[in-house]
Amino acid sequence: MDGIYDQKRIVSVHQMLFDMASGNFNTRIPQSTQDDELETIVVLINMVAEEMKDSLSDFINTHRNPEFIAPTTLVVDAHYFITNFNSELLLFLGYSEIELLDQPLATILTPASLEQIQDLFESSVSVPTILSIDFINKAQLPFIISCNVGRMLPRSEIIFTFAIPKNSDFYNPLFDETRHKKQIKSRKVDAFLIQQLYDYILAHLDSPLPSIQLLARKFGTNEYKLKVGFRHFFKTSIYKFYNQERLKKAYFMIEHTTKSLKNISVMVGFTTYSNFSKSFKKHYGFSPFEVQRNQASITTSTVNLTGL
Repeated sequence: MDGIYDQKRIVSVHQMLFDMASGNFNTRIPQSTQDDELETIVVLINMVAEEMKDSLSDFINTHRNPEFIAPTTLVVDAHYFITNFNSELLLFLGYSEIELLDQPLATILTPASLEQIQDLFESSVSVPTILSIDFINKAQLPFIISCNVGRMLPRSEIIFTFAIPKNSDFYNPLFDETRHKKQIKSRKVDAFLIQQLYDYILAHLDSPLPSIQLLARKFGTNEYKLKVGFRHFFKTSIYKFYNQERLKKAYFMIEHTTKSLKNISVMVGFTTYSNFSKSFKKHYGFSPFEVQRNQASITTSTVNLTGL
């Protein structure tokens, strides 16, 4: 029975991908109670469709004919050199074909956006991702465009797909204001998400940290957004923050309690004492055995417990 149900879910995924390829981003796959990789794919596809719908809404004016929307494609190789594009990209940026072909991607992107792309693919992201990318035209004017960025399997090329209006009133103050408001709203949502992750980590220092994939699924986002968002707000990685906080907790417990070092290591999420000891020494420069226990605090705690 499960095989038949899974087959129906796979058909739904195929249909959704076909709809998205046709430009329909309104379809959603109903989520199930299953806890498997297929359900993870369903969540990610629904998320991509929602973000594509939001990003394209910047370009669509319901009072105009859709023919003003120009689908644009850009392909770069594994070394970030431009290998292919359509004519719309040339019109958009003002370059000729000779001026762009085989040129580094840095020619048409700001350094920050190029670094953003490189970070994305160094993290081995497996699904298309929506990014706001700063393009630079031939006149050296920057333009922010929401792009669907993914890897062309089984090859290593990276493909950018996005939509741009052909009409000249694309870059008008009203558009910029709307885009700015959406960016502020997006940043607020990201801040709320990262705050939830921060609170979750602090509340679960006694347990091993789940993988980034599981954390992303738990908080309804993708791995890239979770990692980049956390680093943006806390200037460190998720795992480093988790490790620092549990070691700080361990240090406090060693100083102020009579619990054995082995028990403390378990209480801060380490599966073995040897791993705890190595991590503690690497972080503080000395082993847990070398921490001086605060006898006054321990005595006071013991007296208070005796009084009870």
